[in-house]
Amino acid sequence: MRAALCLSVFTAVGCVPTFDDNLPLIEQPTLLSIASEPAEATPGKEVQLSALVGVPRVDGAAPQVDWGLCVARKPLTELGPVNPVCIQPPVKAPKEIVDLGSAPTVTATLPLDACRLFGPSLPEPMNGEPAGRPVDPDPTGGFYQPIGATLRSSGVTSLGAVRIFCPPSGLDQEQAAEFNSKYRNNQSPRIQTLSARPESGGSSLIPDEPESLVVSPKQVLSFEAAWPTCPTSAQCGDGVCSAGEDRSNCVEDCTTPKGCTGAENYVWFNPETRAVEPRHESIRVSWFSTAGRFANAVTGREESELETTTENTWTAPETSGEVRVWAVIRDARGGQSFRSFVVSVR
Repeated sequence: MRAALCLSVFTAVGCVPTFDDNLPLIEQPTLLSIASEPAEATPGKEVQLSALVGVPRVDGAAPQVDWGLCVARKPLTELGPVNPVCIQPPVKAPKEIVDLGSAPTVTATLPLDACRLFGPSLPEPMNGEPAGRPVDPDPTGGFYQPIGATLRSSGVTSLGAVRIFCPPSGLDQEQAAEFNSKYRNNQSPRIQTLSARPESGGSSLIPDEPESLVVSPKQVLSFEAAWPTCPTSAQCGDGVCSAGEDRSNCVEDCTTPKGCTGAENYVWFNPETRAVEPRHESIRVSWFSTAGRFANAVTGREESELETTTENTWTAPETSGEVRVWAVIRDARGGQSFRSFVVSVR
C-alpha cells in the first residue's frame, strides 16, 4: 500500500518508498496459513478448513475469521489466476461466494461442478461469452478450489485453495487406467520434529508448550524442521496406501486410505511427453516470529532432493521477553500444516 501511494504521487512531489526486508516479522495480525483436511478431495466431498493467524503478542487472541468459498469462474479476459471477485468477503458478493461462517475452523463442501469451474472439464458459456476453455493445471498437474479468509479486524481477505481431484484430460484408455491405479490424493505434510542448534554446537529438540526454549539476547540459533520419510515402494503394513495397493491386496493400509505426511511420491500426466510419470514432492517451510530476525523467509527441499530436513538461522532480539515462532510446512500439491513454539529471551 505504501509503495502504491508513493507511485500515485511520485510525479507531483517525488517519493522514495521504504521497504522492510524482515518479512517473517509479525507486527500485526496476519493470516499465515489456510489448511484443508483432507488436503485433496473430489467434487462434492466435505473438507475442514483451518486458519492460522499470527499475532504480535505471544498470548494475544487471534481476530475473527470470515470464510468464503468462491464459485465464480474466471472470465476469459482475466489474466490473473482467479476471478477478482474471489478476493473479498462473502457479504460483498453473495452470489459468487458461499458464506462458510466465522470461526478458526469451518467445514465446506466442494461444488459438484468444481472440475468444470476450476478444472480440466469444458466450462459452460456464461454472460453471453463463448464456452471458454478449461483451466490450466499447476506445475504438478493439479487444480484448485479458491477459498477466501477475511480478518474481521482489518477487513483484509487472503486467498487460499483446496486441491480438487480432477482426472487429467488427454489420456487414452490405457493411460487413464494406469493413472487411476497409481495416483493417490495428497496428504498434508507434518513437521515431525523441531530442533535448535546454537553457534557453539550441539543440538536439542525444541520443547512443546507450556515449556519454552531459553536463549540469550542477540543469540544466533539454527532451527531445523524435519518431516517423515515416505516409502519409495509399496509395502503392505507400512501404514500408507501406496500406488498399486488397494483394499483387494492390502486391507490393512487401504481400508481407510492414508498417505504419507512427508514428501510423497506421486504420478502425473506429463503434457510434453504425453505419458504418466512418477514425481517426488518438493517441501517448503515458511518461518515467522514476533521478534528477532530470520535469515530466510522460506527454506526447503526441491523435488530432486530426498533429504527430510531444512534449516534456517534466527537471531534473537536484543531485549528480554517472550517470542512466538511459527513454522508452516507446505508440499508441492498444496497440502500444509504448522508447528508453533515459544522462545524465552533472558
